[in-house]
Amino acid sequence: MSIHPELCTDDERDAFQLHNSGLTWTQVARELGCTEGTAQAFATAYQQRTDDAAAQSQITLF
Repeated sequence: MSIHPELCTDDERDAFQLHNSGLTWTQVARELGCTEGTAQAFATAYQQRTDDAAAQSQITLF
């Protein structure tokens, strides 16, 4: 069972969005006040949860 995307932490969403906007992991970590590894883990958790939620909401075509 996955967690609904709205239940993700702000840090997870922020890490994902900041990195996708072009910031390096070092810059993202500095913005969030954490390590690079933590910033990457936040972004990965956010992406996994939103991907899972999207997959669950898809209808089967065939």
